[in-house]
Amino acid sequence: MKVGDLYAPVRMAESAVVGEHCVLGYPKEARIRQAQQGHYSVGEPVVIGDRCLLFNQVVIHEGTAVGADCVVEDRSRIGYGCVIGARTRLVHGAYLCDRVQVGDDACVAGFVCDATTIGDRSTVMGDLVHEYTRPDLGWWGIDEPSPVIEADSVVGFGARVVGGVRIGPCSYVAAGAVVTKDVAPEHVVTGINTHTPIDQWTGERLRALIGCWKSRTAP
Repeated sequence: MKVGDLYAPVRMAESAVVGEHCVLGYPKEARIRQAQQGHYSVGEPVVIGDRCLLFNQVVIHEGTAVGADCVVEDRSRIGYGCVIGARTRLVHGAYLCDRVQVGDDACVAGFVCDATTIGDRSTVMGDLVHEYTRPDLGWWGIDEPSPVIEADSVVGFGARVVGGVRIGPCSYVAAGAVVTKDVAPEHVVTGINTHTPIDQWTGERLRALIGCWKSRTAP
């Protein structure tokens, strides 16, 4: 048996563009295991929206939908059952695990664990990971809570968000920071769980972004 025999169907808009050496409709592990036992089934289709650009060496697993006008850059991977909103960009070889939900106008890089939610207009350049506190239960033994990144929030390069925490909306996790606790709306996180309300933030570099956030939320 070849894995290629199990690929899911692909529904691609005529205006979409696909680069070299891309794999679309790759089957999830459960279907491969079933086929080993002689039980064959058809996977959920991959849907690629209007005017999408898939660059080179992109892998998209079955049951994933990519919205209109998205850009998926070289060596990015999207697991099964994901939804990528319109005009979102996956960059720097982003690695999205399974059942990830990404809103519209987002930008995502780094590692994103299963069942994570990333809101509209958010940027995630760091890693979003599970706590992984019960490895004794096996790989498929438990679904751990996943991070939720609310709309208009930022996770900076090299930052790490651990476990089922919620960030934002309109919050900023600085590059290299570590987050293991919920981040309230309109906060900046630095270091390890150091949370500062944006009204008390004295740094200059985020002034323009904070002003943009306030203009959106003003009555």
